[in-house]
Amino acid sequence: MSPRRHQGLLLVLCWVLLAACTARNAPPPAETHDSTAQSLMGDPRTVDPCTLTDPAAITGFGEISRAGTVSMDYCLLHVRPDENTLIQLAVGELVPYTRGKGDPVVRDGSLRIAKNAPIPGHCSRQVLFDDGLAMQVSADLLTGDPAAGLCGLADSGAHVAAEALQQHRAGHRDTPSNSLALVDPCSVLDTEFVRQVPGLEQAKPRPSPTGHECSWGEQSTTSPRVRLLHTAGEPPRLLHGAAVEEQVADRKTVISVVGGDPMVPLCSAETGHIPFGDSGGVEVAQLVVALPGSDGTEACEYARGLARLAWPELPQVNP
Repeated sequence: MSPRRHQGLLLVLCWVLLAACTARNAPPPAETHDSTAQSLMGDPRTVDPCTLTDPAAITGFGEISRAGTVSMDYCLLHVRPDENTLIQLAVGELVPYTRGKGDPVVRDGSLRIAKNAPIPGHCSRQVLFDDGLAMQVSADLLTGDPAAGLCGLADSGAHVAAEALQQHRAGHRDTPSNSLALVDPCSVLDTEFVRQVPGLEQAKPRPSPTGHECSWGEQSTTSPRVRLLHTAGEPPRLLHGAAVEEQVADRKTVISVVGGDPMVPLCSAETGHIPFGDSGGVEVAQLVVALPGSDGTEACEYARGLARLAWPELPQVNP
């Protein structure tokens, strides 16, 4: 209430007393929370998603162990409810939020959690930020009992992550200056080169929220598309007969038809970078080309050609 000038001592005194009374009885100002991904996570490029998990908090679901690293963007845990059942819990991937029809949303402190409808062998939750982004938490049945309580595990994992975020416990990796984590893939591969792929003549780059992925084309199995991903895990290697290892732009590169079936029009080119973590993993640049209506051989020719243009733009292994 703004004070106004009044004449007369009595009137002034009334206003003073009224203001004092109002101040004593007014409710405290409401707390404001900045619940954007940036405010709760810091730089998303360097976040260690495993700091948003707590195995001790989900031991009621079974024996918990860390799984291998397969991404910079999410942490994997293995959960064994019994000796015959294995569940994989993935926590941390940051994505734009698109609400599914009928998905309930519940409050968890200053954050909200969206409960996606389960499908056989899979249940996911999304921790929602105020800037339209969401952190994925998903439970997938790898082997065993289909009634293994996937959604209960996903609920618990999402709650643990939301709690860690609100307590500002998101940790960050010690990232060297030549890490792929700090390089935008959209700047590595020129869109003009991608537009030489049939069906992508008008394609525009779409960066991921963490800046670790750039994609071109519609995300549909019937559409041509290209994706450049900066990830981490085991060094690239030959997994089947539809893969070769060769030098591409002075980098050892594995060119592979995805899945090993030459008739599948999906091919990846992968090159290792610097060490990642302390378990023998490396950073990996992975370029994937999909050419529906073609075959793996043609998709690999485009993957090889785009890799030849992209790899020279990557940081040097030994700067």
